[in-house]
Amino acid sequence: MPPPRVIFHVDMDAFYAAIEVHDRPELAGLPLIVGGPHRRGVVSTASYEARKFGVRSAMPMIEAMRRCPQAVVLPVRMERYADVSRQVMEVFDRFSPLVEPLSLDEAFLDMTGTEGLFGPPLDAARRLKREVREATGLSCSVGIAVNKFLAKLASELDKPDGVTIVPAGREREFLTPLQVQRLWGVGPKTTERLKAMGLH
Repeated sequence: MPPPRVIFHVDMDAFYAAIEVHDRPELAGLPLIVGGPHRRGVVSTASYEARKFGVRSAMPMIEAMRRCPQAVVLPVRMERYADVSRQVMEVFDRFSPLVEPLSLDEAFLDMTGTEGLFGPPLDAARRLKREVREATGLSCSVGIAVNKFLAKLASELDKPDGVTIVPAGREREFLTPLQVQRLWGVGPKTTERLKAMGLH
């Protein structure tokens, strides 16, 4: 019987905002929103300091400013973010020949059979995180599981700068305590519908 697959989901932490702080260290610790234009636009990324006020990606900018009027608002610099994304993906390519980007700031890596090169999955994840930080100055979070769905759920549970592993054979134990809104693709409206059906 073949060994279980090892899938990483690697997700950069507050990617656009983290790049802005990296480039302008005086912004560190401030609630930061990347998006715009100021009144008519939407939030592309919010720093973790801004998220404490309920600001999140895709929120109308006018609502974000109502929730966090003291936030520093910066325009999107897509060319800069794409440059950093290329650096991140170059690191990923050093760890696996099977990299599936989902966006500029996240990807799945099939790490099955790489233990001889990088050690056990937790060791490999920590090394990957270290090399991403060395290449870009930024942190990422890693979820490890036997499939993409679980790996993506896992990467969200210990942000920022975390590693979460779902051991093979313990998937039900991992999933049971999670709320339904943790499911990949389930937003606020779908959460309401599922809870109305008694699914929590």
